Amino acid sequence: MSRNRLNLDDFPDSVYAQELRRGLAHLRFAAPLEAEYHAVHLQRVRLRVRVCLPVALVLAVFFTIEQVRRTGLWNLNSVAHMGALLPCTAALVWLAWSRQYERFYAPVAGVLVPVVGTLIAAFIAVQIAVGQEEQLAALTAILVGVFFFGGLMFRQAILTSASMIIGFAFVARAVNLPHTIFLRSMLITTLTSGIAAIVYWDIEQSYRRNFLEGALVSELAARDGLTGLMNRRAFDEHVLRVWRLALRDQRLIAVLMIDIDYFKRYNDDFGHQAGDLALRSVARVIQGFVRRPLDLAARYGGEEFAVILYDLTLPHVRDIAERLCAAVQNLRIKPHEVGVTTEPEITVSVGVGLAAPIIGRSPQGAIQLADEALYEAKLAGRNRVIVKGTEDYILLDTGAFATARRSRRR
Repeated sequence: MSRNRLNLDDFPDSVYAQELRRGLAHLRFAAPLEAEYHAVHLQRVRLRVRVCLPVALVLAVFFTIEQVRRTGLWNLNSVAHMGALLPCTAALVWLAWSRQYERFYAPVAGVLVPVVGTLIAAFIAVQIAVGQEEQLAALTAILVGVFFFGGLMFRQAILTSASMIIGFAFVARAVNLPHTIFLRSMLITTLTSGIAAIVYWDIEQSYRRNFLEGALVSELAARDGLTGLMNRRAFDEHVLRVWRLALRDQRLIAVLMIDIDYFKRYNDDFGHQAGDLALRSVARVIQGFVRRPLDLAARYGGEEFAVILYDLTLPHVRDIAERLCAAVQNLRIKPHEVGVTTEPEITVSVGVGLAAPIIGRSPQGAIQLADEALYEAKLAGRNRVIVKGTEDYILLDTGAFATARRSRRR
């Protein structure tokens, strides 16, 4: 996917676009997005991990048997094989095939893979010291495998390879590996690890870019083409998601329904281009009040917008709604051909519904509460905010307005 196909200016509020603008040199996103990428990464590498780790376990069993056969059961190397190498490798295989893979594999592998790799490097140093220099080829192969077959992120793989090289060097000096062989071994392992790291850095950077761009393409389908805000479908999906989260964590959800006053008359009098300009201008103002990860602004339909605010108190929500209402009026939006002193500015009416999710109720009640508040704001003269709190939500008869619904005059 080419970056040239995506104009990042079309995504002013997208966390994915923000990361692309920031660049990928550090191979780390902001915390919530990094967690999302980790989940995608684990799914991508799951097959290779499930294939490679059992092979590693079989080899570990084979070499443990050989070690015991050569040196006996109570030799230090034999004990290390049986007490550390086999259990650690077996634990990784179990995690790769278990239902706990997505939850525990990354943190556990970040500890056990360096342990296994360092043990193997130490064993190979001992073998080279007794004349089996061909074991160096096995060490270089394992160093490459750490980057591409262990399911590790770039930083984890770098730390693992560094731990292996340091472990190899420490044991090699302890067993008095000849100086020439030691230097040659260190040069080969360091170069191998460095080349593998450069390649893997480029691969992970590409994966991360594709992750961000793929998310932006998905956002395009979830955005309103005119205003750039999320569309009605994205709003419905998001409100359900945060509703479940608020129910679990016992938090409040505020829904703001925002309607441009007399917009149909404005559109009819001054044309669709003026109407579209007004919609985009109001949308920019609304988006300016929605910055936190769990908040969302959407074009709900026509000249109506909706906002979700997560975990805010009633006074805070009221303040946001009133400042938003004032900010739209302060835009002084008028058609270009109309004198600024003879025509009223574009204004909005805002209805706020604040709900504490409870079992057995749906987010549709919060939306209806905000819709009733918006209806009252229209009846009260427009260009104002009406707020309904949690006590109103408890009394709400979901699916029917408390007062008879009459058609709104735009």
